[in-house]
Amino acid sequence: MAVQSPTSSTSPSGPWQVPQSLLLLALVSCGGIGALLFTATYLIEGITQPGYNAWQQAISALSLGPGGWVQQVNFIVFGVLLVLASVGWYRLLLPGRNAIWFPLFQGIGGLGLMSVGVVTSGTLHLLLANALIYAFAIGCFAVAPRFWVARQWRGWTVYSGITGVLILLFWGMFIQGATGNVAGLVERLSAGSHALWLCVLTATVLVQARRRSASAA
Repeated sequence: MAVQSPTSSTSPSGPWQVPQSLLLLALVSCGGIGALLFTATYLIEGITQPGYNAWQQAISALSLGPGGWVQQVNFIVFGVLLVLASVGWYRLLLPGRNAIWFPLFQGIGGLGLMSVGVVTSGTLHLLLANALIYAFAIGCFAVAPRFWVARQWRGWTVYSGITGVLILLFWGMFIQGATGNVAGLVERLSAGSHALWLCVLTATVLVQARRRSASAA
């Protein structure tokens, strides 16, 4: 018996095809779910871990010391979910031009997250963290032009571009040590900019699919 691949129907007025397959919807949803769980976990850990100062310390510092395995698992799980989401996004964006770039950079970011979950400190950790942050920002820039296909979606072009800039701006401030006693907060603003954008984007896909299903009923 032949196995059917995830399907979607073309939406001429939108930036992607409206997904009809539950599998495709599930894959795309992995990104938003992962971002939400990742953010909630490091925020809770930042409050509850003894001796940790979320205002000043990096998210990855939660991976060190007793109980550090929680944040390591948090990195890895989010990374796996992003890689799964990248598969869904590739199928969703086909057959449009440049369909590969956003999924590619999202997948690279996912691999980076898994890597920093394993390599918890040192120069290699910093290089991997830089790579995943740049992958997140470039992914925002890569998908932004897709929203220009219809007037009602053009706000997403602006939002995606601004998100990419904020990710890099806050990360640059954090890396350069220009934020002093609020370095941890600034890093969270970088990570949070991406997480919020990805959650809202995922929710938009799900709402669009639900409306399509309701109209077809």
